Amino acid sequence: MPVGPASSTAPEFEAWIPLARQVVRASLRLRWKDVFEIYTYPPTIPLAEALALEARRTGSDTHITLMTDDLWFTSMHELSLRWLRQPSPVEYAIDSTCTARIYLGGPSDARRMKDIPPEKFDANALGGSRQHEPRRRRKVPYVDLPIGRVTRERAEAYGLDFAKWHRSYHAALGVDLKEIQKWGTALGRRLSGRKRVRVVSDAGTDLRFETKPIPPVVDDGIVGPGDIRRGFVETSLPAGKLDGAVRPESVNGEVHATDPIFLAGRTIVRPWFKIEAGRIVKWGAEDREDLLNHALVQSKVSTARVGFFSVGLNPVAEACMLDNGIVKDDVGIGLGPHPQLERRAADPSVSFTATTGPVRLEIGP
Repeated sequence: MPVGPASSTAPEFEAWIPLARQVVRASLRLRWKDVFEIYTYPPTIPLAEALALEARRTGSDTHITLMTDDLWFTSMHELSLRWLRQPSPVEYAIDSTCTARIYLGGPSDARRMKDIPPEKFDANALGGSRQHEPRRRRKVPYVDLPIGRVTRERAEAYGLDFAKWHRSYHAALGVDLKEIQKWGTALGRRLSGRKRVRVVSDAGTDLRFETKPIPPVVDDGIVGPGDIRRGFVETSLPAGKLDGAVRPESVNGEVHATDPIFLAGRTIVRPWFKIEAGRIVKWGAEDREDLLNHALVQSKVSTARVGFFSVGLNPVAEACMLDNGIVKDDVGIGLGPHPQLERRAADPSVSFTATTGPVRLEIGP
């Protein structure tokens, strides 16, 4: 594993060493002869370098894949749907070899997404799903750390307060993972077995469902031995979320979300859903209802039922980010069986999720 010549000045990546050490040694627990794939865009190259160095310090090999905004956007505009649907042979080979992977987020300028047809995004997502099949089949530990998406350009595209988002994201990233693990374990005990749950908010949400007797999974930012034994090999940073499975036929009520849905450079404002026996029978939004329609139709809303929920655990995260799922007491719902809790029944093409905003959670017997 040769390395290049040392620099005479302090490298930029040194500032990222503490975070890289947490990812390598706590989240992924890399060891001798692991093969670590790092996917980055230019703004996160210093973090990618820090991750690679820390992994090499454990004896692991590393590979950095670099994508750029211009290449990504030009490809999305010029390439055919057929090309986008196909798995990349190179990425397929990497995912057949690596023993751990991390994604650092991008492209940074979501404003450029607005003139890309929705079918291009659908085709690209399908190609990505196909090329990552070896990693899923081999149950390779994976960290989603999309810090490269925290940009002024994305904030402008989605109408976010960049300073507040940046502050919240980095504060959430600094929460002790062991503490999140402890809080999640406690909530998981309360939700284990068949429990009746009611979700209520001042915005009008009133949703009831019954959990399945499948132990919930806590996304605490760590892929530990117990997680691997259960097949839970994916985690996110910042961390702080519990996922549980529900009996689809038990899900009834209405969701009036204060959290927006961000999709392809556009913002779906105040989406709402009416749910009967797990089926989303009516829906709408204050703005961009057309995008909500497309997302639901793509996720087979006519046949798929609500199959899982999430509860945020991170005490310092604020509901001002692209993904508010980690915000304490922010509840999410998802169509179809949970991709990890019920992986044999899950349909990869059913991928719609939405968070409600902070709510009151009532758990009964």
